[in-house]
Amino acid sequence: MNEAFTNAYKSLNTAQKQAVDTTEGPVMVVAGPGTGKTQILALRIANILKKTDTQADGILCLTFTNSGVEAMRRRLRTYIGPDAGKINVTTYHAFGTKLIEEFYSVIGLPHVPSALDDTDTLSLFDHILNEHEWTYLRPRSNSAMYYRDLKSLISLLKRERMSPDVFLREVEKEIAMLAKDPTNISSRGETKGQLNKETQNKIEGLERMRETVRFYELYEVEKRERNAMDYDDILSYMTEIVRESEDVRATLRERYLYVLVDEHQDSSGVQNEFLKIIWGDVEAPNIFVVGDDRQLIYGFGGASLSHFEEFVRTFEGTKQITLIENYRSSQTILDTADKLLESVLAKGKLQSNSKHKHPVCLMETMYPRDEILQAGLFFKEKIADGTLPKDCALIVPKNVQVRSAVAILRDMGLPASSTQSLRLFDVAEFDFFITILNILNDPYDTVSIAEAVLDPISGIPPLSAHQFLHEADSRKLSVDSFGGKNGIQSLFAESDPISLFGRKLSKLFDDTSGKSLYSTLQIIGNDFFLETTFDPEAYVKRIEIIRSMIHLANTLEERNPKVSLKDYLLYIERLQEYGENIPLAVFGTNDGIQVMTLHGSKGLEFDAVWIAHMNERALMSGKRMAFTLPESVKERLEKKDQEVAKRELYVAITRAKRFCTLSFAKMSHKGSEEHLAAIIEALPNDALEFMVCEAESLEPIEYVTSRRQENPTITKEVLQKMVAEKYHDTKVSVTLLNAFFECPWKWYFRNFLQVPEPLTESLQFGSIVHGAIERIVKSENQPTKKDIDLAVSEEITKSRITQANVIKKFTKDATAAVTRFADNSFADLWSLRESEKALSCRDSEVPELLITGKIDLLESDDGGSVRVTDFKTGKTKSAKDVEKLDEENRLSDYLRQLAMYSYLIENSQKGRQTVEASRLYFVEENDMRKALYQTTIGEEHIESLRKDISDYDSELKNGTWTERPCYWKSYGGKETECQYCKRAKMYI
Repeated sequence: MNEAFTNAYKSLNTAQKQAVDTTEGPVMVVAGPGTGKTQILALRIANILKKTDTQADGILCLTFTNSGVEAMRRRLRTYIGPDAGKINVTTYHAFGTKLIEEFYSVIGLPHVPSALDDTDTLSLFDHILNEHEWTYLRPRSNSAMYYRDLKSLISLLKRERMSPDVFLREVEKEIAMLAKDPTNISSRGETKGQLNKETQNKIEGLERMRETVRFYELYEVEKRERNAMDYDDILSYMTEIVRESEDVRATLRERYLYVLVDEHQDSSGVQNEFLKIIWGDVEAPNIFVVGDDRQLIYGFGGASLSHFEEFVRTFEGTKQITLIENYRSSQTILDTADKLLESVLAKGKLQSNSKHKHPVCLMETMYPRDEILQAGLFFKEKIADGTLPKDCALIVPKNVQVRSAVAILRDMGLPASSTQSLRLFDVAEFDFFITILNILNDPYDTVSIAEAVLDPISGIPPLSAHQFLHEADSRKLSVDSFGGKNGIQSLFAESDPISLFGRKLSKLFDDTSGKSLYSTLQIIGNDFFLETTFDPEAYVKRIEIIRSMIHLANTLEERNPKVSLKDYLLYIERLQEYGENIPLAVFGTNDGIQVMTLHGSKGLEFDAVWIAHMNERALMSGKRMAFTLPESVKERLEKKDQEVAKRELYVAITRAKRFCTLSFAKMSHKGSEEHLAAIIEALPNDALEFMVCEAESLEPIEYVTSRRQENPTITKEVLQKMVAEKYHDTKVSVTLLNAFFECPWKWYFRNFLQVPEPLTESLQFGSIVHGAIERIVKSENQPTKKDIDLAVSEEITKSRITQANVIKKFTKDATAAVTRFADNSFADLWSLRESEKALSCRDSEVPELLITGKIDLLESDDGGSVRVTDFKTGKTKSAKDVEKLDEENRLSDYLRQLAMYSYLIENSQKGRQTVEASRLYFVEENDMRKALYQTTIGEEHIESLRKDISDYDSELKNGTWTERPCYWKSYGGKETECQYCKRAKMYI
């Protein structure tokens, strides 16, 4: 051994030396944070080579992360030189992959299976979801809604060795148990004598799980046909191989004379089983494991403290060693950590070698944003005193908080970085790049052309862009419309930004003709990104985006060398739709303040640490699965209880060497009350030094949200003036009013500017059903199956949908809906009826507004009575939902629609007709008692609608619409912020 080994060995304390010197037999070391775990592993390997005649390749060191592998290899190179490269230092999954490559035939595989990466898995899930019919798993509103939950569920079942058949039996058993349990029978109300509502909902959720079982079965079949294996298969196959073959077990025992396992507390049952199968029957095997029960934070991956403790029972005579001497943190930090969580395995409390005595602080702020601002001030002070930015860490519970924190620190002028936060799809400029690619792929893509005109990177001043879109027929926008004597350019001077942008788009088609995807991306990057900015920071960011886009193209081309631009766009669309985290190819990732989650901080250390958002809700909220699981399966999920939260926080606190501050906010971003996490509240008074954020200390900081501001923005006053002058040109419909009162910016972009929006599957399906019912309504005789099939078929043809799976699904669902209407309601239709009846009128109180509407079905009798019906697809709404007033005590969207129909009939027919009944028909509902909502619109409803119209008119006249609150709500989608408010922030 070299001098570095000798010096490092001499510096070991007694317990560490014992761990390094005990080279024979099973050994379990409980090593607290900062006690030199990596050091003793490396020195123990070196000591084995020194004391025995074992060859370097006879040693196997298993760890859990690639970063852990690299850290170990660096240490080994220092202590043993060139032979370090021969030692088998690897992750469990990398080791398992090599084992499968060598012994795949043992478990009946015909060839070496390929490992699925994240992109492969996404492609496989997408294929199954789109090539098969699903009632629940592929909702029209968001076909990728359950992707992550499906992925997590399948991973859980595979880790727990539950095949689709076994899982289905658990589901069926749970349904039967719930149905037979007498305590689930209701004793009063509508369900008296039947299963209570809660049990019915639970059974309904479990019945939906049958579809999940089918997906799991298809997933396994598809995977086998592709001869592929996923992440969980690797460990399963690895264990299956050694269980099936005594020859393989003998080979591995002979090949690896010494086995070391790092972070053993994170071992799952299958990883423990692997060690047990090979070496469980060997007398005194040379297996060494090291871990810390307080740092078990990967319970969601199957890790359990019982697996850690089981080592001693599996390998008799295990020598147990505890390391408590800490070489990282101050004693005050360690004392706080010990008061938070005591070890169940280690004997004695952690003892520090540091002389620093800075208190661990707890700061109370008003809002979550203030926590990050205070953290920024804290880091500024430490950096001014000589601490490097990369030796500072801001730690938060969730990834979304990481991204927000990075933006705030950067707005404060601080260097901040995080591999967790910098995602390509989160960067605003990425949208413009995709928009240009979409235009290049389809020069008649009106949605993308409008988006490009609006984007500041286009070089078009925002006000000019907005005025142009309001005046233009946005439905007919194309690249051709920018040129020629009849095109847009004829309306503008040659030097006008709109004209310049049009010529730039036209030139792009010439420049990229016949070019490869790689060259096309470079041309767009140069012409539309790099040549349009002189700001150094923006220039670097744009290079990072271009690099990331090219990297994605290279990834796709590796699978398909003939990939087209259309293929590339579909690939990116799928990545976005399924929420894949594509990292931005940034420069200098590790040079700034490191921002990370509690989980992401494990294994790291920093001079100064700030742990933010320590309120009960943020710290204790775990991941919720969308599926109703049987109790037997749910028990295998790690519950987010106080012990789990304590372990996460324990890890975060012990990352700090000298300075550590925790913070929480009294109020949420939305103004609701928040509370300090209970596990912190329960700490002794002397554990933390309490501080309150002084509001005045934040006044000098100009907080802005991170957004593009390279081009001049529009002031609210300018927008208010433009809208006040021109809003009368826009016809007032109930859809417009609904948009306005939900979000004023939704009205502005969708109704006033008329920015085209892509057709969703929900809208396409709704149009098909409406069109088919309209055809049926016009029939005099009861429609036959042939009539219905023809009506649906013609509407689908008219929709121009091309995906075979969508056509198949839409045909089935639309036929079912139209058939249901025909069977249940056609015979009850009044003889005088009109469909898609368009009406319009003007009101004397707002004479400048033309109020319009189109009634799905208008039925009349000879006495002047009419009945109106609006057909709805999608989820059925109860009477309570329809009649519930909104946050401003206005009618719901549904009731406002029915009121608008009565209002239009009353004003356009001048009293000649009376609306007898107003109906909402939910055509996808099987239960006719729920499918049809009927009411009588009274004067109070009409007055409420008139007030809405009057308020709309006055707010646009006086400009107060820009101050209206947004009432947008996310209904299970990926978005967390209103897309229209988000867009408005780019300009205002």
